[in-house]
Amino acid sequence: MNKYFVLLILLALYLGGCAPKHFVAKDSDLLTFFLQNGEAKRVQFASSYDRYLLHDATQNSSGVWQIEVPASLELKYFYIVDGSMYVPECRLKERDDFGSENCLYIF
Repeated sequence: MNKYFVLLILLALYLGGCAPKHFVAKDSDLLTFFLQNGEAKRVQFASSYDRYLLHDATQNSSGVWQIEVPASLELKYFYIVDGSMYVPECRLKERDDFGSENCLYIF
């Protein structure tokens, strides 16, 4: 088999399914944050809602990590995945005081 063909297949698999996916769902008084990362052993969530306290996310039966927080008009947040800070792809980002970025949720 052509080595370039194999490389293209591996690249397509990596780009298509292995990268974490992130989304937010709003209920009347709750925001539910979802992070699809099947390789993670532990996911924690930190937000400006409670001064960036770490909260353990739970993994649902589909393998997606999720956590609920009270709905807010504006919320800055990030994840800790297996001990390392992770800022997912998000619509809005904001620089923090430490030279990093946080996702910004605005209702």
